[in-house]
Amino acid sequence: MKKFDFSVIQNLRKKWGLTAEELARKANLTRATVSNIERGDANPTIDTIEALSSVLQLSSSELIRLAEVAQCETASTKSFQTGALVGTHIWFPNFEAYHIRAGPGVRKESDPQRHENTAEVCLVLSGKIRVSVAGQIHELGPGMAVRFKALQEHHFDVIEEAEFLLIHHSMP
Repeated sequence: MKKFDFSVIQNLRKKWGLTAEELARKANLTRATVSNIERGDANPTIDTIEALSSVLQLSSSELIRLAEVAQCETASTKSFQTGALVGTHIWFPNFEAYHIRAGPGVRKESDPQRHENTAEVCLVLSGKIRVSVAGQIHELGPGMAVRFKALQEHHFDVIEEAEFLLIHHSMP
């Protein structure tokens, strides 16, 4: 199995609205070289990776990391019920999410032991909740979300029966 798949260059090129010919010109490469790399028919040199990453506004190491062939991961999951909160905890290394359902009047306090140098996203799927973060209050309805540093003192109050996601991810 190949360790790298540089076909991601095609997706990055399209993201920037570039044709293969435009990318090749800006990177001072031939159109054939770009095409061969995108098809997986070539192993680019470090100089080629550097030229392409510069045009795509990435560091060379970021482009290499994006090209690493990754295996799909399966999440670990566990259902839970804490008082009136019912849901599922879903986690991968460096990422976790809670799918929560609760009725009106329920409060979920933050648990500092669950937080490190992470950000937390609260996305409301249905109903209405109030999110209090470091003294700021946000009322959220379906499709609304907030993100904040998870170590900040925070809590969630369910205003109307709600279903929401709490997502913890590494800080950018």
